[in-house]
Amino acid sequence: MHKSVIFHNIVGMKRRAEGKMGKYARAIALIAGLIALSIMGLATVSQEKSPSRAYVGHENDKDIRNFIRRYPSAAGTRLDDCQTCHRGGIKGTNTEREFSPCGYCHLLEFPNPGYKTGVPKDFGETLNPFGLAYAKAGRSVEALAAITGLDSDGDGSANAAEIAELRYPGDAASRPGRPLAPFMTLSEEDLRKLPSRTQFMLMNAPKDATDDYVGYTGIRVADVLAAAGVDLKAAKGITVFAPDGYSVDYAIEDILKPFPPGRFYAEPATLKDGERNFVRYPNPLPAGVRDGRDIPGEPWLLLAFERGGRKLDGSYYEKETGRLSGEGPFRLVKPQRNLMGDPAKPGRPDRSVKAKAYGDGWDYNAAIDHNAGACVRGACVIRVNPAPAGFEEYDWKNGWPLVQERKLVVFGLGVKPKS
Repeated sequence: MHKSVIFHNIVGMKRRAEGKMGKYARAIALIAGLIALSIMGLATVSQEKSPSRAYVGHENDKDIRNFIRRYPSAAGTRLDDCQTCHRGGIKGTNTEREFSPCGYCHLLEFPNPGYKTGVPKDFGETLNPFGLAYAKAGRSVEALAAITGLDSDGDGSANAAEIAELRYPGDAASRPGRPLAPFMTLSEEDLRKLPSRTQFMLMNAPKDATDDYVGYTGIRVADVLAAAGVDLKAAKGITVFAPDGYSVDYAIEDILKPFPPGRFYAEPATLKDGERNFVRYPNPLPAGVRDGRDIPGEPWLLLAFERGGRKLDGSYYEKETGRLSGEGPFRLVKPQRNLMGDPAKPGRPDRSVKAKAYGDGWDYNAAIDHNAGACVRGACVIRVNPAPAGFEEYDWKNGWPLVQERKLVVFGLGVKPKS
C-alpha cells in the first residue's frame, strides 16, 4: 500500500498512527476502518447474514465499543461501520458525490478547495440523525439505551427495531420489512479462473498531462456477469462503483458488443521538444502495432486486473489531496469510441483541456472520446440495472473492505441467492 494513504487504519496499520493526523483525528473517531467481507470463494449469499465491515479503530474506539456492548449481535455485521452514525455528502451541494461517509468526514482534515457548499464545519455536521441522537444523549452505552425507542431517521421504525434487523437507524431508506438485495461475491482467484484477454488501447484523459497507450489484461464484463449467473436478456445496463461510492453507468450495448477498433498514433517529430509532448508509449510496443493503423484485436468493456503485465496497484486515499488514487485491484476499462461516432475518424490522443494550445492539430478536442474519464478505478461493486424494486441496495457507499480483500460484488437484476 502506498505511503501516502490518509487514514492508516484503512490498511490495518497501528491505531496510534492516527494521532499524527492533526486536530480532527479525535473528532472523527466514529469513522469505521475497513476489514474485508468474510465471504470466501464464489458463493451467492444474503447480505443480512454476511459479516461485512468490522470496525478497525481510529485513535479512540470508545463509540464503536459502546455500540457493540449495547448490541453485541451487530459485531462484524454491516452495522459495524461508519455508516451507522455518519452521513455522506449533501444532495444539491458541491459535496453530493461524496457518497462515502468516510470521504465526507475526511473533508474536515483535508478540505477540497473546489467545494463551496455542503462542506461540514465540525464533527456534528458529519453525523446522521442516529449519530446526532447518540451524541446528544452523551455518547455512552447509556446514551444508546436511552435512544432505543426513538425513530431517529423518521422511517416509522424505532432505532432498536432497526438494529435488530440489521438496518441503518440513521437512514430512512433502510428499514425493517424491506429485504436486503442478494449479491454474489467473486474473489480475485475466482475471477482469474475465467477466460482472460489482453487488449492494447488508448486511455485518453481529458485533464491529465498525458494520454497513455497501454495494455490491460482482464475479463470481459460480459463473462464476469455470466460467472455471477446474471441473465442479461432483461438488463438495460450496469452501474460500476468505486470504493468511495463514485460510479459510472454503462449501456447494455457496451457489454454485449466489442467496441470499434482503436487506431495507433505514433508521436509526431514536431512534438518531441518535451513541452508539447502529451502521449506516453510503452517500450516495446506490442506486435502488429503500426502508426496510422488499427490496433489488432477486438476491444471490449473489461474488468482489468493487470496493466502492462503487472498487477494493478491497489486504490487508496491520497494524503495530499484526500482523493482516490491508484487503479486496482480491479479497474473497469472502457475502450475509446470513434471520433464523433464516425468509424472513418477513429478516436485519437489530444492534449489536456488544461494544456496550452499550440494550434498544431493536437490541442484538446471536445469531440474526441476521452474514455479515461469513463473508467472506474478500484471497481468493487457492479449493479445490474434495473435493480428489482422493493430491495435495499448493497452497501456500495463503502467499498474499501472489498478493495482490501481484492473482491468484487455483483447485485441487482437476476442475482438470486441459492436455495
